[in-house]
Amino acid sequence: MSHDLVVRNGTVVTPDQGTLRADVAADDGVVSAIARPNSLTGDRVVDATGNHVLPGAIDPHTHHGIYRGLEADAESESRSDLVGGVTTIGNYFRRPGAYADIMDGYFAEAEANYYHDYFFSLGLLSFEHVEEIPYIVNELGITSFKWYMNYKYAAADKFGVDCDMLDDFGDAFVRTLAAQDVPTTLGYHSENVEITNALAGGNVYVTSESGDAEVDADEGYEVMVEEFPGYAETQSMVAGAALAKCHDYDENFYAVHISSGRTADELAALRAAGYRLWGETCPHYLTLTTEECDERMKVNPPVRGGDDQETLWKRLADGTIDCIGTDHCANLTETKLGDGIRDSALGFPSSSTMLPLILSEGVNAGRLSLERAVEVTSTNAAKAWNLYPKKGAIRVGSDADLVVVDLDDTRTVTPELLQGAADYSIYEGREMTGWPTHTIVRGRVAFEDGEIVGEPGDGTHLDRPI
Repeated sequence: MSHDLVVRNGTVVTPDQGTLRADVAADDGVVSAIARPNSLTGDRVVDATGNHVLPGAIDPHTHHGIYRGLEADAESESRSDLVGGVTTIGNYFRRPGAYADIMDGYFAEAEANYYHDYFFSLGLLSFEHVEEIPYIVNELGITSFKWYMNYKYAAADKFGVDCDMLDDFGDAFVRTLAAQDVPTTLGYHSENVEITNALAGGNVYVTSESGDAEVDADEGYEVMVEEFPGYAETQSMVAGAALAKCHDYDENFYAVHISSGRTADELAALRAAGYRLWGETCPHYLTLTTEECDERMKVNPPVRGGDDQETLWKRLADGTIDCIGTDHCANLTETKLGDGIRDSALGFPSSSTMLPLILSEGVNAGRLSLERAVEVTSTNAAKAWNLYPKKGAIRVGSDADLVVVDLDDTRTVTPELLQGAADYSIYEGREMTGWPTHTIVRGRVAFEDGEIVGEPGDGTHLDRPI
């Protein structure tokens, strides 16, 4: 029997069964066979001898469409993702109007342009949005959402909505999600704005939207850390998780972009106390420190110190932190950089370096096993966002999203290597060891030996529940 595709003689890595040398076959977009090495034949064969075969990486935390529009980002950023072995992304998306009125247009822009699969997670900004949850779940196939604690007290002015996202809004949000008949997920931006606003002392930070800022040429990245301290993140995460647990929703509560070691430790304490919740950190918190950062690395929460970094690696390895997400934004240098830290924009591109960084700084540096790296870059995200086992697994019947990686391949990061829209990378000039040779999306080779061979529109929206 000949299969559509065979990935031959690679070392297949699965969190539940470890590693095994095998052939993996795909037919009609799904894994159809896993067999002894060099035993399967296919119309297309990828020779993985000497390399490892992983489930395609999943970046559950991106922000496509903020700076350049969704149509442009869907094409350029999914193309770049293939370079780094990413085969599925989750796009956080927020708009003040009724989602029932606007999502058809965004689906159309996305469907025509993504090289790989994707799902939306909608940011809710108002009580009207909360009332839309049943429609969003049942008619749009979107089961994941975001609660932006950084917009508390600011939502009405910023978005023109009917509330300022206080705790009564959050309570209604969580209660409504908990009442749905299918699993949902709530991404939670942990930030106590009473603390951060007071520490900022009225100073202005430009966000993704345009605006003017007070500029002090003497201020450096450290002001971000001073005005957005780790404990303000920690306190908010604990409070949000407690509200979720009050409504028996803690199993669906997902703390995004954990930057503070103290927050990671409190996540471990909550687990020990019986909470069932998810935690995510980002590559920049694992691989950069405050002292290395400038305006290019401006993000909220900010990159912190070496002690925080060490704790985050420890908590990633011991199972406390479940997932890696990048908080990816596609912007150009002229959009990103202003006259100082306050005048520069938030966010930077990162999805395509997610897996290489975890392989390089995690696996090759001895911090993570290869199986654990697969868990945090693929399998756990699929489980947290209700995609498993369609995604995040190499098993018969799962989507044939595969990445063949050479753990010994060392490359120096440049924008040209990453093939995205951005003309810079926060990792530019950094050597990383462990890169894909092939990225396969639902049984079709999309990236091969440095070249994109897939097409825009090959990806599709993942309607949930799966």
